[in-house]
Amino acid sequence: MPFLFVDYDQGAGGEKFCARISESPQCEQLRYQKFANGRTKVHDVFEQEFLKPAPKIEIKKSHIDLYTVVPTHRYTNLARSLLEHVHSIRIQRPRDKELHQHMIEQQIKKVLLTREPTPEYFFGLLKILSRSAVDKDFVRKVKYNMLTVEIILLSQKIDPTPDAVEQYLNKIRNAKEAEPDQHYDLVVPYEHLIYNPAQVCSALYDTFGIVVAEDRLTSYD
Repeated sequence: MPFLFVDYDQGAGGEKFCARISESPQCEQLRYQKFANGRTKVHDVFEQEFLKPAPKIEIKKSHIDLYTVVPTHRYTNLARSLLEHVHSIRIQRPRDKELHQHMIEQQIKKVLLTREPTPEYFFGLLKILSRSAVDKDFVRKVKYNMLTVEIILLSQKIDPTPDAVEQYLNKIRNAKEAEPDQHYDLVVPYEHLIYNPAQVCSALYDTFGIVVAEDRLTSYD
């Protein structure tokens, strides 16, 4: 069976979506964790490598009988170039201004203004940032109780003062990002996840034959 890549931007709830659809009888179920701040973290077959800024991919096979669900940030074309039998879903950035702001604030609240929930994720973040860090010695300045945004700033050789943090967050709030120029088998508008989960369930079935109960996609954020 194919890999099923779910492509989304931070704040769109992609890992929660992956976890929920993987509970379908047609998918290999993902292990996942839910944390107190509302964030969901999945453990996929590539160990979240397709979510990283510069992924290093070890080639693997998909499940023989079930869809293998994989989250990614805009690396669907890379997956197609490396792997056999890739199907894809894109969670489209919201066009509605209020929902767009909501998605950005979700990214800020659940990712940037939090501490990594476990030592595993903390050291994983340091490893990811080390690949592209401006200051290769930034890890010497990092403390375990730092916010994610503060660690990112240190990796960029920026002193994580309150003003620097606010400036970084405002750049994210004001950024204008276009949708990726890639082909997807199914595009799911973010608005449908919020307001019309029944339509999303129908589209999943019509496109992939995946059956997801509507209540698994309610209270989505």
